[in-house]
Amino acid sequence: MLEVVDLFKEEGTVDELGIGSIRDAFADALFPGTSVLQTRLRYVLFIPWLMQEATKGNRTSNEMSARFRDNELQLIYALDQGEEKLGVIGNTARAKLKRMPSSMYWAAMGTWGIRNTDLSPNAYFRRQYDYRRLADRTARADDPEARDLLLNNDLDPHLPAAPAGLLGKTSFELRPEEEQYLSDRISASKADSMLAWLIRNEPGNLPDYVWQVDNVGEAPEQLQDLIDHARRFHTVIYGAAALYNLLLARKSHRDDLVAEYEKAIENWRGEVHATNALDGWNRSDWWAKVQQCNPRLRQATKTFVNSWIDLTISDIDLANDPTAIALINNRERQIKGGRARLINQAALDRWSGQSGLSRLDYRWSVARRHLRDLYAARHAA
Repeated sequence: MLEVVDLFKEEGTVDELGIGSIRDAFADALFPGTSVLQTRLRYVLFIPWLMQEATKGNRTSNEMSARFRDNELQLIYALDQGEEKLGVIGNTARAKLKRMPSSMYWAAMGTWGIRNTDLSPNAYFRRQYDYRRLADRTARADDPEARDLLLNNDLDPHLPAAPAGLLGKTSFELRPEEEQYLSDRISASKADSMLAWLIRNEPGNLPDYVWQVDNVGEAPEQLQDLIDHARRFHTVIYGAAALYNLLLARKSHRDDLVAEYEKAIENWRGEVHATNALDGWNRSDWWAKVQQCNPRLRQATKTFVNSWIDLTISDIDLANDPTAIALINNRERQIKGGRARLINQAALDRWSGQSGLSRLDYRWSVARRHLRDLYAARHAA
């Protein structure tokens, strides 16, 4: 829910026409574990390391939770000491940080098998406290260090050890053993994903979109099919977003924007033809894959998308076609009700001039950053 709130802060990324369920279905299939809130890959190791540190000593579960929060805040300063600037979560907020890195990477830790249960961090610490109480009733090890570090059954036992001085000075650079661990863990947990395949098969480029990767033609056929469907949808659905903004510009009487979006639709039409986005597109296979990735897809979404694709195939002047205009109007009302900008003047007045125009990349930009971190460590080893 917090991720959705963040998206609404950037109008270009808002899912105005309700196709996010399709976008996310393909993103989860291609790049499982990723999230638009993630910055650098090493956070997925920082979090369990900080959790392990918080369990040391004779602390209650509440004290462990408090220590963990302090550790996450201290990590900001440790990264600053390591001269990291970009990708540091909380670099501006510092001690006022509300959303911790753990909330952004917790799902990834589960997806990639770095944690073994569905416990929340607080539940993890309660369980660790219970382990201690149980240990108090049994024989203890003679080694004080062994007594201080609790069992970590809820975390992967093969997790690399935290580097010395982690909370004093650190960076996003992965050590060789960390790169090997993450490469193996992600590949094993989601072996049939494009993320896992690219971890095992480094390409010669990391372009704007995954279908532009130079070795994509060597990927397994099912991944190539998935990526081809994603590419086609990326191209075709952009026209609906452009038309939506054109209708808002017309209703706002902003002639400069009207001309801009009419040109955008014209350019988009040329892109559809140039990329063969519609040629030979097996829509039955497309919808089968969408349903496989997201069985809860709403019929209304499928109807809207099919109608838009049919209109695009017809090659009519969509900027002025009554059917296309009605489709966009009805879809916005279907999603937003009385808050729809095309019928609510107050909502229209708050329109910044563009909304929902970001091109779909299915979280490739996030996966690409993670892959760069892995490749950099691999090359440096």
